[in-house]
Amino acid sequence: MSTLTRRAFLSVAAGMGAASLVACSTPATTPLVLGCGEAGGSYLEFGHLLAAATRSSSVVTVSPLATEGSIDNLRLLRERAVDLGLSLVDSAADVGNDVVAIGRVYQNYLQCIVRADAGISQLADLARRTVSLGAPGSGAAATARRVLDASGVIAAAPGRPNTVERTFREAVDDVAAARIDAFFWSGGVPTPQISELAQQVPVMVIDTTPALSVLSARFPDVYAATTIPSGVYGAARAVPTIGVANLLLARADLADGLARALVDALIDDAPGLVPPDALGIQYLTPASLIDTSPLALHPAAERRYRERYG
Repeated sequence: MSTLTRRAFLSVAAGMGAASLVACSTPATTPLVLGCGEAGGSYLEFGHLLAAATRSSSVVTVSPLATEGSIDNLRLLRERAVDLGLSLVDSAADVGNDVVAIGRVYQNYLQCIVRADAGISQLADLARRTVSLGAPGSGAAATARRVLDASGVIAAAPGRPNTVERTFREAVDDVAAARIDAFFWSGGVPTPQISELAQQVPVMVIDTTPALSVLSARFPDVYAATTIPSGVYGAARAVPTIGVANLLLARADLADGLARALVDALIDDAPGLVPPDALGIQYLTPASLIDTSPLALHPAAERRYRERYG
């Protein structure tokens, strides 16, 4: 090999070595799987929005996974089948110290949807009716069961409702076909599939707040009174209902840097994380993001909120 060629070779080799060192020193983006919810629901929609918000991150990217909802997500977190999970706060309240919150992301509205021609105008009218509580493994089903119990409808044997568990899509189809009389759904408003249902058959939203005082006594600081705005699903007036907070959860051993990056995404991309057609109460504000009680914030997430908000 000539001197010139040897020099050229050494120069190229040195350049390749430097490039290799640069590549090795650049941290790889960590992908995290987020357990969301059913197709057509707010959880999966939020998951896709969060995935878009983290797509350009040099630290973390989020991949949404369709699941059955809150209870399913908590199970998947414990089994390490997902890295993150969305859950209603009432479903997550007793999960233990192994699961922590990254933030309180938005509010779900408990919606009890009935056919307008079914003669149902209040929770008590669900007696002897066929009612879908929600999908198996969903937080909506757990909340609906609590509401019916707190309202006394379940205890009113032999007039108790015939409760079944249907996926959201199945429940919508069953109400349209009059196979069931009502279904519970926990999500944002308006939910597009329910809006589509209302165009096929007239529907009503039932006030669930008569059960709120008993629920609040049994489960303090979990449920709140809220209102579905007028015009939603064709309603002439606003309908009182029960609101339940949604939490973005992780296992306690999530790396600090990943928790910090997720907090930054929730803060910096807050406007883009709210569906454009969403109405009513939304969170993703400085005061609400950190209000994850009764679950503790991930320590690194808590520190990052203090750094960002003071």
